[in-house]
Amino acid sequence: MAQAADSSSCDLSVVITIVSGAAHLAECLAALERQVGCDQLTLEIIVPHDRYSTDIPALQQRFPDTVFYPVTLTVDGPAGLCHEHFDALRTAGLQLASGQIIAMLEDHEQADVHWCRRMIETHQLPHAAVGGAVENGVDRPLNWATWFLDFGRYQNPLTEGPSTFLTDVNIAYKKPALETVRPAWEHGFSEPAVHSALLARGETLWLSPDIIVYQHRTGLTLSHAMRERFVWGRFFAGNRLQDKGLGRRLAYSAASVAVPGIILLKKIRDVRSKGRLQGAFVKALPMIMLLAICWASGECIGYLTGKPSNYQA
Repeated sequence: MAQAADSSSCDLSVVITIVSGAAHLAECLAALERQVGCDQLTLEIIVPHDRYSTDIPALQQRFPDTVFYPVTLTVDGPAGLCHEHFDALRTAGLQLASGQIIAMLEDHEQADVHWCRRMIETHQLPHAAVGGAVENGVDRPLNWATWFLDFGRYQNPLTEGPSTFLTDVNIAYKKPALETVRPAWEHGFSEPAVHSALLARGETLWLSPDIIVYQHRTGLTLSHAMRERFVWGRFFAGNRLQDKGLGRRLAYSAASVAVPGIILLKKIRDVRSKGRLQGAFVKALPMIMLLAICWASGECIGYLTGKPSNYQA
């Protein structure tokens, strides 16, 4: 598979969001180099990054064909935890991408060797967005816990066909379709907002079990996972009720005590419906509950403050 020389020769742009850092990014890029069955395709890989990152020069030397795009982040906060960073980086990558099909991955996702070919082939059908499965690649209870919480619904077996949900860690859009909903992402990419806008226009989101990525979050610690859940729970709640009245926010905050139980019931439903990985789920259950409590705590604070994070001006 050749690297794209210009926009007219680019079959697929891949925007990679940095979440876990340089070591994970290197493995993600290496997995894209191992793609098979797509010798006639041209690929553009874009990695938007904080312009002050010190890890990028070494990666530029190792992956000279990758476009490392410096971004000035407008929100302060810890790298890898501040959710606004991810939204800004994805938007920057989408704006730079030249391919008629634009895919998105996160740095700790490693694409199956047939990923590029299958993504291109599925996009021959008239779907605005095509997404696939996410499998866990690290056999540790903590990794299973974070994976079940984030991607249990995206594990195989999946049913090929139209869907109301796709994950932004394994997805590709037709560029013209993205342009029709540019107001939904040009100031910060939000998966629910973009997909709602596409569906409102009558577009199709397509889910395929054959387009697979594997999550490899090596070195993940419990303290980091707990903080991550809290920050992301707060981000969800703060966005949900931003600029709403205090009374409504207090009511939602009080109701957040039920969130861990709701999360657990949803995960049990996912495992039962898939008919696999029950043993891994049982082993991870204590950590799943702990992380669900952290998420609920973040929701509580987000509802009370009406802000997605501590890092807003």
